[in-house]
Amino acid sequence: MDDKSDPFEAAKALVARPAGAEFLKYPLKFVVPAFFGPRPQPGKPATVNSGSASLVRRNGQPFALTCSHVLEGYRQRLVEGQCIFQLGDCELDPIAQLKAEDKDLDYALIALTENQSKEITKPGGAFGGTCFCDVASWPPGDAKEGDFVAFGGFPGELRQAGSFDQLSFGSYSSGGSRITSARETHLVCQFERDKWVKHGQEPEPQTIRGLSGGPVFAIRHSADTGIMTYEFIGHIYEFSEEYELLYVRLARVLPL
Repeated sequence: MDDKSDPFEAAKALVARPAGAEFLKYPLKFVVPAFFGPRPQPGKPATVNSGSASLVRRNGQPFALTCSHVLEGYRQRLVEGQCIFQLGDCELDPIAQLKAEDKDLDYALIALTENQSKEITKPGGAFGGTCFCDVASWPPGDAKEGDFVAFGGFPGELRQAGSFDQLSFGSYSSGGSRITSARETHLVCQFERDKWVKHGQEPEPQTIRGLSGGPVFAIRHSADTGIMTYEFIGHIYEFSEEYELLYVRLARVLPL
């Protein structure tokens, strides 16, 4: 079976080329770590929890999209004592700025100010290469079984403490993962590690917990021009380690 008759082999051949490394980086342009814990103090080890947050802009308004279970973890830490919350380099109160949340659908949509959006994406910052994905039309188009998506985020396993007040976040992303199941409010991707083409130098984490809230993009191909584009369609909300299934909440459920 040649590349022309097998879409998966054609996609695999495409990402194996030098351009594949760029495909891999694309989702990471629109995501920052969402992390929380006690304010750093000298002599005390950091005890931080983290997830990921997708950066989107709709009708000029910047938002950070993460999972409700990430925000619930922050609420629990608040009950235990003093706790701060950050999106990248920007400290904020996500509860006060919460636009919408659904625990069953597992999303939390945080409205940001323009100053906060600039602080998150400021040049020279730890996440200065990030930007907001401008969602021009709504709702996003459909994604079906057999289509390919790209996703990314910051697994907790790759998080490292440089000092009492410094953290580094390793990233993890996929430039093309096949949809194995499509439902009304979510998608499922089955990891097929034996068919992966790998790029980059960071070690592959044993678990990708911490990707919750990371953006997912459908890979679109124009039938007329053959040009490939990306469309934001949702965020990661769960990963089954036992079966290696990635669950994606579709953005069409969001009140944008």
